[in-house]
Amino acid sequence: MKTRYIMIIDQHKCVGCAACEIACKMHNEVPTGVFLTHHIASTTGKFPKTKYSYKITMCNHCTNAPCVEACATGAMHKDEYGLTVVDYDKCICCGLCATACPYGQITPAPENTAASDIAAVEPAIEGCTASGAELKEAIGAAYPCHDPILDDYDLPMVEVGAPLKCQMCKQLVYNGDNPYCVDACPAGARVFGDVENVYDSTLYDLMQSYKMDTLLPEEGTEPAVYYMREFHKTW
Repeated sequence: MKTRYIMIIDQHKCVGCAACEIACKMHNEVPTGVFLTHHIASTTGKFPKTKYSYKITMCNHCTNAPCVEACATGAMHKDEYGLTVVDYDKCICCGLCATACPYGQITPAPENTAASDIAAVEPAIEGCTASGAELKEAIGAAYPCHDPILDDYDLPMVEVGAPLKCQMCKQLVYNGDNPYCVDACPAGARVFGDVENVYDSTLYDLMQSYKMDTLLPEEGTEPAVYYMREFHKTW
């Protein structure tokens, strides 16, 4: 039986705390100004009849991925688990994948990196607290929070112009663990698993019990990220 990973986001459980966004940036060493997990928030109506909506977004790991079709070198590709991942050895930093993504979930890597961002941090109190550069020198490490597991997967990618996107924490998933955002959610709003495995009771029960929505279904991309129980807070 072929494995196909998906993620379900329960809109009723999501409280908009952004713990997933913070965990993603920290553990994947994402530079300032770039997010691999985003959110869409909106307030509509006129007081006292207003409505608030909050929705987490990320790479949808589409079955019919426009970014994969646009990639001329095969760097952006589908892996054996249905995830959309990047082979940076093949990437020529052309940016076509970012242009092709209808969800705007691919960002060309900027010149700054997470390591350089930390090095540039000024002391909070001059002459009292350490600067980022002083901290790096004191601990003797290029990046204070670096996770060695990233090295085995050539992550993070720091070449300017290379595609930065959610790769569903492949460095964890390939080893049988959850993506960081799943475990970081205090409300348990994210559910990750193999949709083909009917013995995964949580995922299977949710798929059978609730109507699932996806972003921009008209694009025909068949996303692997699903939303259930759409949340609209009304005051």
